[in-house]
Amino acid sequence: MVTAELRGLTVHIDTGRWSETVLDAVNLAVPEGRITALLGESGCGKSMTAAALSGRLPTSAKTTGHVWINGTDVQDERSWRQLRGRTVGLAPQSGAVAFTAGETVGTQLRELERRHRRWTLDRACAAARYPVEAFDLYPGQHSGGQIQRAALAAALLPAPDLLIADEPTASLDAGLAHEVWGALREYADTGAAVLAITQEVPLLTATGVADRMVFMRDGRITIAGPATEIRGLADPYVQGFFREIGE
Repeated sequence: MVTAELRGLTVHIDTGRWSETVLDAVNLAVPEGRITALLGESGCGKSMTAAALSGRLPTSAKTTGHVWINGTDVQDERSWRQLRGRTVGLAPQSGAVAFTAGETVGTQLRELERRHRRWTLDRACAAARYPVEAFDLYPGQHSGGQIQRAALAAALLPAPDLLIADEPTASLDAGLAHEVWGALREYADTGAAVLAITQEVPLLTATGVADRMVFMRDGRITIAGPATEIRGLADPYVQGFFREIGE
């Protein structure tokens, strides 16, 4: 069963100051029990894809096409309010935006634990490799890597059917990054769908955790397939991306 799917989704942003089509007829499936890695150059539409799948598109967005979550064509904000958290969890690229600046991270995580009552806080923090010693710190007092792991813990607490992790290891050293990728693998193995947005191709291939790789370019999906096959493709964009990332 496919947990989440974009079908011909086009997103056009018009702020009045600039106008651009950021996603162009995107078809993307994120199946349960699998890690789908979404890769591509900065600005190609990866984070906008995450926004579309989590119901967080900006108000200036105009869309055509469909977003399907657990077999339902999600059409309005009321439906998204019911899906966010328990059904769809997002650890955003900037972990700080997952928290309110004026309260400690620990306070906010405890409130999420109380509200959802699915995973314990200890379990979520252990999976995300977020140190409990940082509970009493405010979001702005965290390092980039710490707040990113805190955001991942927050996304895991409701045990969502679909977990979207946007650059989950960008600010981590290699050892911690390996652990976080392993935790995402373990979460997918529980039956959840995981979409991991990353540019960490060497680390991704070294860990071998991804089941599928999907490449974006200029708001379009260009290549998608099993991770074991993508590296051997002769496609110049894919090969150029691997070289530029430094594998």
